[in-house]
This record gives sequence, structure tokens and C-alpha cells, in this order.
Amino acid sequence: FGVALVYQRYLWKGLYTGVHVMNAFQKFVDEDGNKIQNGFQIFNTYRLGYHFKLFNNRFFIEPSIAITHRPFETNMPDSFKKLDDKWTKFFFGEPGLHFGYNF
Repeated sequence: FGVALVYQRYLWKGLYTGVHVMNAFQKFVDEDGNKIQNGFQIFNTYRLGYHFKLFNNRFFIEPSIAITHRPFETNMPDSFKKLDDKWTKFFFGEPGLHFGYNF
């Protein structure tokens, strides 16, 4: 569970960048669903996309590509940490598609 803060900036016409910073409280469970311990994580997303206006600017879609990053984690159980250490804290090329309605 967590809350995210987002900053989005338009660069040129519909081209935009965005930064999403989320804090997340984690609950680690074993294979039987029993709680092992709690943890905390900061999860960032760095996004580049394009804002398309549709139907007289009433609707929009924003396809994008992102880099995700986990810069900070606490209280990860050793069994989880062994698996997590095999992977980088960055993931390149996450696709995104935001859509919405303008009031």
C-alpha cells in the first residue's frame, strides 16, 4: 500500500515527461500466505510520452515509455533478498497508456 506523487511537464506540443515517486508499505508472506514481516520501498517511474487530444479535447490518451527504479528498500527477508539481488534496481522500456476525460 502506498501513495504516489507525480510531476508531469509538457515539453513541445503533446510531448511530455513525468516523474512518479511512490512510497509503498510491503507485507512479505510465505508460500502458505502467512506474514513473515513488513517492509518499505520507494518506487520511481521516469516517463516520456505523447498527449493526444480526442473528440474536441474532451478525451485524451497518452502512450508512453518508462524507466522504473527502486532506490530504497527496508526489512526485506533474506529469502526474498537472495532472489531480488539477482536483478537490477532499474527496468528499461516499461510501456504505459494513460487515458482520461477533460471536464
